Amino acid sequence: MTLTDAIIVLLLAERIHGTDAAIRKSAKNVAKKLPRSKRGVMYDIAESKSPRELMRHIALGLDD
Repeated sequence: MTLTDAIIVLLLAERIHGTDAAIRKSAKNVAKKLPRSKRGVMYDIAESKSPRELMRHIALGLDD
């Protein structure tokens, strides 16, 4: 799994469930499937006060 895949999962969680709790739970779940070097990003999102904004900010910076 790549960081792009993980962000897509979080975007889908936001779209389907629409809650910060769903984004946090998805970020913690997906972090386990990422390489160790990328897990910190997911944990930062999960621990953020506003995970939606942080997730969107990271998504804008991803390359195609």
